[in-house]
Amino acid sequence: MSEVQELIDNFEKIAIKDNNDKEDKKDQKIEQQNKQDEPNNIIMKESNNEELQQQQQIQENQTQKESQIDQNNQKELNNNQFNEKELEEAFINKLVIQEQNKEEKQQQQNQTKIDDQAQTQEHTIIKGTIRSDGTMRKDIKVRAGYKNADMIQRYVIPQKRK
Repeated sequence: MSEVQELIDNFEKIAIKDNNDKEDKKDQKIEQQNKQDEPNNIIMKESNNEELQQQQQIQENQTQKESQIDQNNQKELNNNQFNEKELEEAFINKLVIQEQNKEEKQQQQNQTKIDDQAQTQEHTIIKGTIRSDGTMRKDIKVRAGYKNADMIQRYVIPQKRK
């Protein structure tokens, strides 16, 4: 039995060696794959890093665009508010000018009324006289400042003046 036992032991040893060799080969294959995968992993990591950087740049560009849009919108809003203020001021100025014009027209109308009244009130009445045949002459109204043609001095050339 000892030979059989030895054979069995040898067979087991060979089986263990084969298993160990298989495991060693597997480990070597895994190591080789890992070594091959390392550059791929590095490349993937680099590509992932590049993708992340690109995404970050895209996000930064989007935020910049959004901030520019916000600034432009704010400027437009300010311009619109400024334009509204200008329009409002112009409208108010126009209203004020219209009111002033109305007041001036009203003052002019009042002044013309006063002048008309003054002119109508400022006159002299010359009472009518009785003619020799007994009839009455009409009363004559003479406006203030009226000068008869005989009373107006005519132009005299400078050589005759003295």
